[in-house]
Amino acid sequence: MSSYNESQLMEALASLAITNDHDPHSINDDCHHIYGFNKSSKPGPFFKSNHELSMLQKITAHRVLDYLEQRSLPETPNQETLLKKASVFHQQHGDIINLLTQIQSESPSMALAAEFKRASPSKGDIAPHHIHAGEQATLYAEAGAAIISVLTEGHWFKGSLDDLTEARLKTAAWAQKAGRARPVILRKDFCISTFMIAEAAAAGADTVLLIVAITPKKLLRELIEFARSLGMEPLVEVHAAVELDVALEVGARVIGVNNRNLHTFQMDLATTDKTAEELIKRGCAFAHEDSVDKEEGGEGDDRPRYALCALSGMSSAHDVERYRQKGVGMCLIGESLMRAADPKAAIRSLCLNPADYEQFIAHSNSTSAYTAGTKIVKVCGITNPQDALVACQNGANLIGVIFAPKSKRCVTVEKARAVVDAVRAFGERSASVTFPGSVMESERISPLQSLIRKARSFEELARRPMVVGVFQNQSHEFIQEMVDKCGLDLVQLHGSEGMEAANVAKCGVPAIRVVDIETHPDGTGAAAPDAVEKLLSDITTDPVAILLDTSIKGNAEGGGTGVTFDWSVAEKLQNNGLPVIIAGGLTPSNVKEAVMNVRPWGIDVSSGVEASPGIKDHDAVEKFVKGARDAAFEANKGF
Repeated sequence: MSSYNESQLMEALASLAITNDHDPHSINDDCHHIYGFNKSSKPGPFFKSNHELSMLQKITAHRVLDYLEQRSLPETPNQETLLKKASVFHQQHGDIINLLTQIQSESPSMALAAEFKRASPSKGDIAPHHIHAGEQATLYAEAGAAIISVLTEGHWFKGSLDDLTEARLKTAAWAQKAGRARPVILRKDFCISTFMIAEAAAAGADTVLLIVAITPKKLLRELIEFARSLGMEPLVEVHAAVELDVALEVGARVIGVNNRNLHTFQMDLATTDKTAEELIKRGCAFAHEDSVDKEEGGEGDDRPRYALCALSGMSSAHDVERYRQKGVGMCLIGESLMRAADPKAAIRSLCLNPADYEQFIAHSNSTSAYTAGTKIVKVCGITNPQDALVACQNGANLIGVIFAPKSKRCVTVEKARAVVDAVRAFGERSASVTFPGSVMESERISPLQSLIRKARSFEELARRPMVVGVFQNQSHEFIQEMVDKCGLDLVQLHGSEGMEAANVAKCGVPAIRVVDIETHPDGTGAAAPDAVEKLLSDITTDPVAILLDTSIKGNAEGGGTGVTFDWSVAEKLQNNGLPVIIAGGLTPSNVKEAVMNVRPWGIDVSSGVEASPGIKDHDAVEKFVKGARDAAFEANKGF
């Protein structure tokens, strides 16, 4: 890839604005939704002064410039040649399938767009180098994916049009042999020209992604009309309300909502909810359930004019159900499927058909990899209100107070109560946190599903810090007494009590169950080969969460070692769908590595941020929590 400076990149983006004059009003109308655009009544620079291009804008600008260079080469076919190639391809391998029709034909099931993505700008390689797009796409199709999304950008995502063509041919061959309809093939790229759409059609694509955030309005209209002239119904991506307005004005019918702001990388699953509400306000019919048993073009066809799609942040049946209730017709899921040990099982666990959802909750184990990254930060071994407040102020979700008598950090009732009072005051609450009864109910649900459901509720409640009492081989009577006297929100069982001991009825509040991962005193040594399988088979519906900590071989007392264990255990568990908290040997110097590489659901630190046993080093606490949050932010970047 060629190297360009910031000025060249900005000029490349500005060149996308189609205008016959320099009328500021015309340009303002065309580009007012573009991030950093310099809206002015007078001619001037395209971007505001001191504007820093977002990663989305940088990638798009590179695509503009790379294609200018590519199209100047004598061996590059022109657009007319590509269109002829596209016509021949589709004559030989089947007509283009309309995306809107495909989505609506899946109703009442959610249409799944399963994505083939080799890498991303922030996460690096996602898939093994040897993986074949055709094989992965066929697995997706066999499991029920109605759309296959293929990343074709080569530098940051390591994709190619060859991947797309392979996916198209292999899925078509499978469909013919199986006597089933083939999936729609989507080119997911930063499409900014009719040439790229013609290129997609020639490679076998049925549709393309058009991103409103990077596309001036006139160009977006031109691209939509050109795509339709080829028989394609494009997927038009929006994030903000202003982008939705632009999409509707230029005639988009398949609206995809990116829950991640691609300029700031902030993720908010409510973005799709808000877009649904905006469509309703505008009188735009899109409800997926209204597409049932309607035939396109048939007499009295009254299927919704639009389809609403959720394009990011989903990985489970709960996510699918959430959006089904909003009338969403398609969910795009990528990374969790690419990382899943069994992609077909992962798709089945999404419960695309609403009739399967309750059965899924009752009986199935999710095999979708947990990929949402680090949500929970726990600072343990707190003995005084001052240290608790520092941890809270820096963003810790859980404050741990230890009641195990052998610990150097063991607290009295009075000290624990003082910590609880400080944490409650910080969180502006006067009572213990209560988990919803529906979340804690464990009948007709598998242990894995129970922990996944509890993790989601946990994240919501932990937006205000909670206090966890840590116990080791102590009676339930003592635990309940401490819960009542100190006002604990949660407890953590750190001994050999067993999974069933973590039952909320026995402890008085929800309990985190610690599982020790054995290692050598110096931190070397891999975990037992069957450690992952054993833990998955041992879990019950009793705990609210699972915490992995280090156990030193030959040491009868687990936990509190200050030594790291084999983190691959956590990674493998999360690839099987189980969100976990990791502890043991974490410090400000290695927390970023843990969060970036393992991306655990939670992290727990104690001695790693101490000035002395029971006394926290406030700078270390700040560095640890900030390092974890920054690393989690970076780890969750991507598309």
